[in-house]
Amino acid sequence: MQNILVVDDKEANLHLLQVLLTRHDYRVGTALDGAQALAQARQTPPDLVITDILMPVMDGFTLCREWKADARLKHIPLVFYTATYTAPEDERLALDLGADAFIVKPAEQASFMARIRAVLAAPLAQRLAARQMPAEEPLLLKAYNQVLVHKLEHKLLQLAESEQYGRKLFEYAPDGILIADTDGCYLDANPGICRLLGYTRDELIGLCAKDIVAQSEVQYIQPALQAIKSQSDYHREWRLRRKDGSVFAADVSLTTMPDGKLLAMVQDITQRKVAEAKVQRLTNLYAALSQCNQAIVRCTSEAELLPQVCRDAVNFGGMKMAWIGMLDGASGMVRPVASFGTGIAYLDGLDISADAEKPSGHGPSGISISEDRPVWCQDFLHDPATAFWHERGARFGWGASASLPLHRKGASIGTFNVYTAEVNAFDEAAQNLLIEMAMDVSYALDRFTTEAERKQEQTQLRKLSQVVEQNPNAIIITDLDANIEYVNPAFVKATGYNLAEIIGQSPHLLQPGKTPQIYADMWAHLHNGNSWQSELIHQHKDGSEYIESVYVSPMRDADGQITHYLWIKEDITEQKNADERIQYLANFDALTGLPNRIQLDDQLKYALSQAKRNGGYLAVMFLDLDRFKDINDTLGHSIGDAFLVEVAKRVRLLLREGDTVSRLGGDEFILLLPRSDARGAAQIAQKLLNAIAEPYQIEQYDFVMTASIGISLYPSDGADIVTLSKSADTAMYRAKQDGRNCYRFFTAEMQARATRSLQLVNALRHALERGQFQVHYQPQVSMRDGRIIGAEALLRWQHPELGNVSPAEFIPAAEDSGLILPIGEWVLRTAVQQLKCWMDEGHPAMVIAVNLSAVQFRHPSLPDLVTSILNEAQLPAEHLELELTEGVAMYDPQGAIAVMDNLHERGIRMSIDDFGTGYSSLNYLKKFKVYKLKIDQSFVRDISTDLEDKAIVAAIISMAKSLGLQTIAEGVETAEQMAFLREQGCDEVQGYHYSKPLPTAQFEAFAALFRKRQGASGTEVT
Repeated sequence: MQNILVVDDKEANLHLLQVLLTRHDYRVGTALDGAQALAQARQTPPDLVITDILMPVMDGFTLCREWKADARLKHIPLVFYTATYTAPEDERLALDLGADAFIVKPAEQASFMARIRAVLAAPLAQRLAARQMPAEEPLLLKAYNQVLVHKLEHKLLQLAESEQYGRKLFEYAPDGILIADTDGCYLDANPGICRLLGYTRDELIGLCAKDIVAQSEVQYIQPALQAIKSQSDYHREWRLRRKDGSVFAADVSLTTMPDGKLLAMVQDITQRKVAEAKVQRLTNLYAALSQCNQAIVRCTSEAELLPQVCRDAVNFGGMKMAWIGMLDGASGMVRPVASFGTGIAYLDGLDISADAEKPSGHGPSGISISEDRPVWCQDFLHDPATAFWHERGARFGWGASASLPLHRKGASIGTFNVYTAEVNAFDEAAQNLLIEMAMDVSYALDRFTTEAERKQEQTQLRKLSQVVEQNPNAIIITDLDANIEYVNPAFVKATGYNLAEIIGQSPHLLQPGKTPQIYADMWAHLHNGNSWQSELIHQHKDGSEYIESVYVSPMRDADGQITHYLWIKEDITEQKNADERIQYLANFDALTGLPNRIQLDDQLKYALSQAKRNGGYLAVMFLDLDRFKDINDTLGHSIGDAFLVEVAKRVRLLLREGDTVSRLGGDEFILLLPRSDARGAAQIAQKLLNAIAEPYQIEQYDFVMTASIGISLYPSDGADIVTLSKSADTAMYRAKQDGRNCYRFFTAEMQARATRSLQLVNALRHALERGQFQVHYQPQVSMRDGRIIGAEALLRWQHPELGNVSPAEFIPAAEDSGLILPIGEWVLRTAVQQLKCWMDEGHPAMVIAVNLSAVQFRHPSLPDLVTSILNEAQLPAEHLELELTEGVAMYDPQGAIAVMDNLHERGIRMSIDDFGTGYSSLNYLKKFKVYKLKIDQSFVRDISTDLEDKAIVAAIISMAKSLGLQTIAEGVETAEQMAFLREQGCDEVQGYHYSKPLPTAQFEAFAALFRKRQGASGTEVT
């Protein structure tokens, strides 16, 4: 039984393939990713691997590369079975990587199994030839090199304004790069080309192409320069000369840069040439082995086969000459019986003995026969074993030779000899292939003898007996009256009847009488001399029933007369159960038993058509549990699954006949309510909310859960399935925004909001690259001496069509879409670089404050990113302040502490923004590595008149002082507010009292005027 390893990260996919392959008599192992598959295969190699592509840890493409690079695994076929990568270029990539087949999910079972059997049956040589990788590899490498040149050229153009970056790219490129004028004289050289040629950069500058190419290549220089002038790009393999005079092969790509200079990419391909030669040799030997096997099948005699083997070794195997010698038992000499190739005159008068006592018996052929082993002469003209034939071998140009013993009935009776013009031509892989060829020829020699044929017949008979006795399927032989004459052990095991109980009985003994019409059809076919196949319900001796696939065929004697009936029976009960389970899973959610999306779509189509036809109503509901993730995160997924099952039960109990509820996945449910108008839908929605809000007790846990429901109605909210579903989903999100545990009907305002949100996200995707963002700066003023001691960097977006978009609108959209990361990085880099520019221009040093979003703060690379930006700008860390809202800090206090500690260790200061609005715990606040609290403007706005705001602000300032923290008040607009804050000891302020956020140039002018007025008056500027 052959072993197949199935690799897929989806348990359901693994199960389906396991059932299918096991049913076809394969032993199946499984792995959840490529790394796991490699580990298992290296421990116990399979006969075939079937792998998905899109997987965690190690995907299918990477697995294929590793698989084909492993000497123990590369001969084992690998098949891709994927539903994600289905384009022609995906299949081409898979085959180029070495895959043996590429199958798209879902494949029809019979077709899938046919492909698997074909791959398992194909010889290794045939599979390698089908890929044609050796022939295509240079083209792929050249194409890759050309793409690399164009990419490098494009990058150089794109980064022309950044000379420092471009120089780094030039200096650290892995391949050699030369820049030359139009006459081919070198103007610049990178370290890579210096290493390849052995020159220093100064030595190369001023040299020309003729100084570094081999002498034989000089004639091609001028044609190459003409070609590059006419077609901009030029590619060729050259033989280059190093400074020490040594020559090597190189792949050179030339292109004309925008300034007219020539850019040359140089790659040393010496090893690739060696590898290509090695691959070509192996390809030739695989082809020779394949041809040899075909000849063995085709030829009917030794005299026909042996010359063909020699021809195949030369014509397909790349050998210079091949010959086969047979041992003359009387003389002990080896006589050539077949030969082919250049130099067969070498065999004229050749004296080779199999007697080790004679000088002519010390050579490769004699040793191969006498010691019954292959003999490899990697350097024929210098090997002591071939000294007797050196003169003769030099005349015919032998570089290396191999002699392999041939056998008949296990005895060494001859030798298969091959010769090449190159030395060291037989590496381990080549040796293995030649050994396999010699073994195949030996097998053919055995087959040509009568004794071998007789032994083969005996083996076949014995195997046939074993097939019947060891067959896992039950086999019965009956006479023409259906009396049982023979059953195999599998029948006894399957039915519970022993031989004594069943011999002489009829197979009808197993019938429970449930399918009499099927038996009538069976006998009608058999009496007409035809085979018959069907599925029957049978029963064991103990009365239990099972399902069998039964095949009955007439058995005929030599005259064609029917003498017996052969019954082959397979228990398919488990298969039927599995098929039923698969059918169930195809239509129902495995966890809750609710109809899945496929059934829901069918029901929705039907209900929609009925509503359209009858002018009726239809309601669609999206139900999403509130904060269900907390259950999974705190109590575990098993409790979460049990909770979902209970929710499904409660929902199902409240639905009317004809209503449908389906679980879309996770904690989302969709309900279809035919004939329901707004009033009816509202009643059902409220009942659902009430039912779901009832307390739950699952295992030892008691908790309460709520839900949010969105409702869309036909025909007012949509006339098709997609529109109604989207409308219900939009309404559900409104219910979430409105506080959860409620339902909302879809409205036009929601549609407008959703459209606006989509419009913002789409516009945000291009805002950065199109330069639509600006950073404005709002001054921060010290209450102690009235100086501008800092500025807060604030992002502004001016869109050509949407106009000025408020940060309160586009920042949440950026966070939800993930675009906040590149935008936030841009703001941070822009603000840091601007401050460094101001300081370099002589402006007084100050602190730049930059807000962090929740997404930025939780990203693991934040500390490294901030450090990198500071290092790029060469700005000391103490001039940067990162602002984090109180709500973000308190979402995960322990995580926030870890990030703040990391930033603090790097010298980066942090402050808490909007303080007083996030319900901070003083226990955590004292653990946060922050140096400043920013009092939210909602408390500052009314401190002149509101006693509660006064108390809150005073308390924050007092608490901050006790903790050793500074305070800054934002949104300060009046002198009364300033007076109160100064009285309470607030350290800093910012707001319209001094200035609104200003663009860069306006901020510079404001700061200069502010400092001038302050210097003139010597007092605080208000």
